[in-house]
Amino acid sequence: MNKLPKPFLSDKNPLNLHKDKCEKFHLNYLLPNYWLTWLLILISFFLTYFPHSFRMMLGSLLGKFIYLTNKKRRNIAKVNISLCFKNITKKESERILAKYFSWLGKTFLDMPTLWWKNNKSLQKICDIENIEYLKSELKKNKGVVLLTAHTVSLDFGGRSISKFPIISMYKPFRNQLLNWFIGKSRSKSTDNVVVFPREQFSFKTVVKSLQNPVIFYYVADEDLGTQNSVFSNFFGEPKSTLISICKIASLSGASVLPCINHYCPDKQKYITYIEKPLENFPSGDVEADARTINMSLENLIIRQTEQYMWSLRLFQSRPDGSNFPYEK
Repeated sequence: MNKLPKPFLSDKNPLNLHKDKCEKFHLNYLLPNYWLTWLLILISFFLTYFPHSFRMMLGSLLGKFIYLTNKKRRNIAKVNISLCFKNITKKESERILAKYFSWLGKTFLDMPTLWWKNNKSLQKICDIENIEYLKSELKKNKGVVLLTAHTVSLDFGGRSISKFPIISMYKPFRNQLLNWFIGKSRSKSTDNVVVFPREQFSFKTVVKSLQNPVIFYYVADEDLGTQNSVFSNFFGEPKSTLISICKIASLSGASVLPCINHYCPDKQKYITYIEKPLENFPSGDVEADARTINMSLENLIIRQTEQYMWSLRLFQSRPDGSNFPYEK
């Protein structure tokens, strides 16, 4: 079954889209080629009822297993850490690498709580620091761009702000059953949200919606090629940096607030940390704006360095003459 992915949306949503516009369950998902996926979904259900401490312990073991067996992702993460932290020792680099995979495994086994539990239960394990910055900008009757980065707990960040009207994007899974199942958890009945497939992102729609008090939850750290991007230093290494958010903010008048989500072991909660609105952004100088974006993300990432998604190909686009840094 080949079909274009559709948005996920709640009954109440910022664009007033009808539910017939969203992803739906298909009877094809009951065919034998999806039975293994159904088994994994069933396991995920029971996993949510295990004690959190047990999931964390099991997740740590899973992370170590991924570290030992997934040479490709281990290499990507190792290269990224070496490029971003050129002055640290090999021992410190290996420590960050090992801790990253540990957090990856832990969060992976905590993710089913997002799929199976209701919003009221999930808010008990989520918190927002500096929520007053967000509320203050929304009170101005205009939109807000929450500029964030990939951490292992990115989806918990989206859940933490779910009481606000939100527009966001997602990268569809190849497995269409998994895509539907996980996607619908991002648009629960209590939410006010539209989550667009990344390839069908409507620029004009987002600009128009941000002229109202709506949040655009925007992940800004991926390397998606050189289109709509400029090269700007990211932890001292040239990186293809998306600048489409500059145009969105300029046309809509939305404020841009950097934010990030991470898990806090002391509080045993997923914390979304929000910074003050960026000043003089956009400035009209795309290179200066790209540097502002990257500096904001850097400051957020180093709050919990080990929980950043180091296994993304952050530097796959290279300036002329630079070597491709990852193993082919």
